[in-house]
Amino acid sequence: MLPPPHQDTCNPGFCDCPFPNSIEVTSHKGHIPDLVRCRCGEDVQGNVNPWKWQASEDSDAIVTDRDIIFHPTYSQGTAIVRGERALKPGMVHFWEMRVITALAGTDVMFGIGTESVNLGQFKFHFVSALGTNAQSWGFSYSGKVQHCGEQLPYGQKFSQGCLIGVYLDRTRGHLEFYLNRRALGVAYTNVPTDPDVNIYPMVCSTAAKSVIRLINCTSQPVTLQLRSFQALSKQPNKLSELQQMPGLKSILQSYWFLAPPIRYSRSSHENELDLGDEAVLSSSKLRLGRKQKYRETDEASIDEDDLYANAHKIALRRSDSGDEEHASSVHEMCDEYFHYLL
Repeated sequence: MLPPPHQDTCNPGFCDCPFPNSIEVTSHKGHIPDLVRCRCGEDVQGNVNPWKWQASEDSDAIVTDRDIIFHPTYSQGTAIVRGERALKPGMVHFWEMRVITALAGTDVMFGIGTESVNLGQFKFHFVSALGTNAQSWGFSYSGKVQHCGEQLPYGQKFSQGCLIGVYLDRTRGHLEFYLNRRALGVAYTNVPTDPDVNIYPMVCSTAAKSVIRLINCTSQPVTLQLRSFQALSKQPNKLSELQQMPGLKSILQSYWFLAPPIRYSRSSHENELDLGDEAVLSSSKLRLGRKQKYRETDEASIDEDDLYANAHKIALRRSDSGDEEHASSVHEMCDEYFHYLL
């Protein structure tokens, strides 16, 4: 996995709403989440089977509805919080979290873990808890991912005001993270698909008075319809055509997480990249450059059964002049998609 440029630069927030500084958070005597009035991106229509965080005596954290306040007094280690119920097999799951406070310290991580994860294991140790072994997978605020104790560069550093999305495909075992609703590419393909293995959403933090809010969560069964929209989501122009068709509006609403609505802050808008260029990462973990597109002569190993990993090539054709062109219509694009299913 290639590290993105400017790895040490912190990603700007999702919106321009004000957030409390560290002094305000430290001196506040009430409920810290009350300091934030931002609701940008929350409660997207189409959320299905929503869940909440689970309070546990093993974690030094206060759980209130969708908010987690880690180490409300002071920090003496790492607190881990998980969702109240397991993420069902045979489905795709997506959830988003807002970073309410500035992130600092050893680590703050977002990810998943099995029921074997001991929530109180690192209560008195400052560690990057998610991904320390084979039972969990984590995405750090430093921009790295971790599993089995191995950290790899993955995305840009992030902090207060950012939205962190997690996409889990339990039929394929794929795990992918989003930053401010930008797909960062498939991070892992080894998540257990065994229905007897219970997997939970998890967050961990070593930072005192750090607050994370769950703002959206949805789960959908894996169907041919979902896979079709999954491929189309890699082609925003074609997806916009579908959004104009009245009969598809309710379906698109259910699959909103495949192409989530984006609201940029002024600073992040200056660094905006094309959706079709940045969200492409094949199963061989080859990230295409901004100006580079798929060509039939590429030597990368392509699995034609994995339409999600190869969605970027479906609608691309080559003209007589050698330049690439997009498929002329949504119907033509769907024809090409189903051709790969044969």
